[in-house]
Amino acid sequence: MENRSNNGLLVGLILMTVLAAVFGYLYYQERSITTKQEQDLESRVTELATTEIKLDSIARQLDARIAEVEGLGGDVEELQKVKAQLEADRTALRRGNASMGQKIKEYEAFLTKKDQELAQLREENQQLISQNDSLVTQTTTLSRERQVLSDSLVGVVDKNRELEEKVTMASALRARNVKVYAVSSKGKVREGENVRSRRVDKVRVDFILEKNPLTEQATKTIYMRILNPQGAIISDVATGSGAFEYNGQEETYTLSKQITYSNNNQDVSILYDRTASFPSGTYAVELYSEGFKIGEGSFSVR
Repeated sequence: MENRSNNGLLVGLILMTVLAAVFGYLYYQERSITTKQEQDLESRVTELATTEIKLDSIARQLDARIAEVEGLGGDVEELQKVKAQLEADRTALRRGNASMGQKIKEYEAFLTKKDQELAQLREENQQLISQNDSLVTQTTTLSRERQVLSDSLVGVVDKNRELEEKVTMASALRARNVKVYAVSSKGKVREGENVRSRRVDKVRVDFILEKNPLTEQATKTIYMRILNPQGAIISDVATGSGAFEYNGQEETYTLSKQITYSNNNQDVSILYDRTASFPSGTYAVELYSEGFKIGEGSFSVR
């Protein structure tokens, strides 16, 4: 009986030992599974955080390249499409619906490609800037040369005009030895100084047209103006008065006469027959031709 009791006790100890081992194993296995799950979760969270950081970095780089390409005048359509896809992938990642390992590699490869294209665009843009600077310089130089040429031409024109004016002035007629005579109704001629009014029926002006090799030998019109003692022009259309141009203005003349200029110190005489009397005072006589005043004289009536 004692042996049976000992055998039963031994069997019981063995069973307890086996059960303890089984329970220990099961506990160890459960603990190992829980730890691995925690490690997997931590690794997943770390991976997601790292992926999010990389996507943020890629997004900023895309924004920077879009801005630069736009500034250089390039096409940003492809960059904008990739940026939109990136935002969609970020949304999917946050929902746990995507793995970004391959995607990130594709985005990085795209950025590398675009960097190469951007470098080419910068170089082309720099060449355009250099060409534009060169054109601006050439245009400025050409403008200066044109201005210098224009100034030179203006100077030449001014000098030519000045020479023409000098030649014109040099070729103007000159009346020398202007003398004024009073002619009575009976034909008696007296030099016009202190002539009695009743003896003045006509006024005759004699002068010499000086020889001038620069003056064209042609028909010339001599305009004579007689100014009364008050400075007014004596004029009467009935006796041949009219108007002529002098210094860009229209002036009245008393009488005109056409002559054929012979360039030999020729004598010229102009006779003015006035129907009205000549009041007392000093009268001025002025002679004009071809826009120039060519001589003057005077006479007085008492």
